[in-house]
Amino acid sequence: MTITNPTTTSAWSALTQHKASLTPNLRAWFEQDPSRAQKFSFDAADLHVDLSKNLITEETVQLLLKLAEEVNLAERRDAMFTGEHINVTEDRAVLHTALRRPKGYSPPSLLMGRMSIAMFTPF
Repeated sequence: MTITNPTTTSAWSALTQHKASLTPNLRAWFEQDPSRAQKFSFDAADLHVDLSKNLITEETVQLLLKLAEEVNLAERRDAMFTGEHINVTEDRAVLHTALRRPKGYSPPSLLMGRMSIAMFTPF
């Protein structure tokens, strides 16, 4: 799996141009779009996240999604959660995600061969 430097992507360039073109004015943005709070808010488990007061637009979100795609973020995330060897600085897999798993979650068998989750559950 190759690592892409995000600053070399076309999405990064587009984000840089987008940032330069923005005239941040939250008051005006809320006046122009009464549904801004709804558009930039979501619930994740017991958490309510409101990004509407951040200096973002719908275009910003689309460009960030494009950047994530160009650097293969989903593939990298999946590699992390399955315990693949992605920690190049320490030359090993990253397994800390297994330690933060939800109660009752069974990690992929790949992880079970590398560590014993049971020894960490008391902590």
